[in-house]
Amino acid sequence: MTIYRLLIEFHPKRGRPQAIRNSRSVAAASFLAVLALWLPQARATTLARMSVRELTQQSTYVARVRCVSVVSVADFGLVWTLTTFEVAQPWKGNPPPRFTVRLPGGEAAGVRVSVEGAPRFTVGEDLVLFLTADRGRLMNIVSWAQGTFRIRKNPRTRLEEAVQDTAGLEILDAHSGRAAQGGRRELPLAVLRASVLAAARETLR
Repeated sequence: MTIYRLLIEFHPKRGRPQAIRNSRSVAAASFLAVLALWLPQARATTLARMSVRELTQQSTYVARVRCVSVVSVADFGLVWTLTTFEVAQPWKGNPPPRFTVRLPGGEAAGVRVSVEGAPRFTVGEDLVLFLTADRGRLMNIVSWAQGTFRIRKNPRTRLEEAVQDTAGLEILDAHSGRAAQGGRRELPLAVLRASVLAAARETLR
């Protein structure tokens, strides 16, 4: 079982203290209630420890992408962040050339919500994402932070690396049943791609 830690902050506008106090409890209660209903349906987002092979096998698509827009919206007391990506190179399957990922949390309507394990993105950022289809052009990221690899250049070798950062998160080991702190995984981008392609071929057999 994964525990999702939430941090909810409110940034009231001046002159509306009573309204803000009332909306604070309503917004928090609404968010927690709906999130509790939503999370059990998002099986791919549980933070059980997963290898690259397992991430690939659970993904409909794996792709190198670039973040092109990020926007947070308030929806009936909830805050969601909608991030749109363009596909630079598909590694598994044929994802749509542009798609959107919706994750809980963000800042909108005076409310800031942080959900542990839900990655946040920056416009212009290059990544490799492990994805499952939701509906239309909406996608889910497999295991959230685990299914997110950020691309950077190694300052020493100048080669591209893929960085998966789960530091500070509790990751459940499926074999031992024990939870442990996650860490930072760095590997050459070419190695990650080769691992994904090999795992994708296995699923076709």
